[in-house]
Formats: sequence, C-alpha cells, structure tokens
Amino acid sequence: MSQAIRQDIINIAEEQIDEIRQKIDYHTTEYTIEFIVDKYLKQDDAGFSEIYIPEFHRNLRWDINHQSRFIESIILAVPIAAIIVAEIKETGKVAIVDGAQRVMTLAAFLTNQLQLSNLKTLDSLNGSYFKDLAPSRQRKFKYTSLRTIFLSDKADERVINEVFYRINS
Repeated sequence: MSQAIRQDIINIAEEQIDEIRQKIDYHTTEYTIEFIVDKYLKQDDAGFSEIYIPEFHRNLRWDINHQSRFIESIILAVPIAAIIVAEIKETGKVAIVDGAQRVMTLAAFLTNQLQLSNLKTLDSLNGSYFKDLAPSRQRKFKYTSLRTIFLSDKADERVINEVFYRINS
C-alpha cells in the first residue's frame, strides 16, 4: 500500500471517528437511590415517568437471589457498576440505557415488593423488606449515591442502541 493511499485511509478513519464521537457526548454524576427511584416511579398526567426503561430492554430477568444480593451489596457499600442513561431530546425524558434491572430492583425494594432471601453475608436480613430495616439504615440506603453516566441529547436512537449493545454483548 502506498504512503498516499495509507494516509487517505487514515484521514477517512479520523473523520469517521470524529463524527461518531461527537454524538457520544456524556457527563458523569451521582444521584441518590431515592432520587432515581422517585423519577422512575412517579408518573406525569399522561402516565409517563421522567426516567423510563426503553422497549429494547428485556424484562426483569434477575431472580430473587440476584436481586437480594444486589441490595446486600449496596447495604455493604460494595462498588457497583454505573447506570447509563440518555436524555431524549424530543420528550425531555431520560431513558435507561444500562442498569434497568438495577433500577427495577431498587424500586421493588423501596416499595416493599422485594423480600430479601438466600443472603450468605447478611443472613440476618433474609425474609426482610425495606420497611423492616432500622430507620437510620433506611435513610442510609435511600441516600446512597449511584454513579450515573448521562448521555447528552446529541445521542440519537442509533447511538443509544449502539451503546446498549456494546455494553451487553
């Protein structure tokens, strides 16, 4: 391959990289569990939540043991993966790109729909709901912050799907 052709390929690749990277604009922030769950559960007059799970997500697949271990990890302050969300320009709503199962598990626990089970480390919490925790522990749990990667509204549907499939493949 001649030097001129090689340089043309490099230039084309650089332009392509720049074009795509501009659409993947994001910032990282921290939100409390209480804030995320509230925005996920609270619906407007039209029945839509500010933070929602897009259709490309599969249904909740974590079994009760996986959900319980996730809650246990938060109580024990074990680091967990960031939640990735994207602002949807047309609606102003926020779509969960990665972390839907975590958010659904948190919502189920905070609304006392998840009973902890088969915990090995905090086995004293087996059979417990959120309401069974000491008030100070409930407050600490709700105020725990989760790292959130927030894709800007520059990210179109194609980019959002690309991020989702890259993370989940």
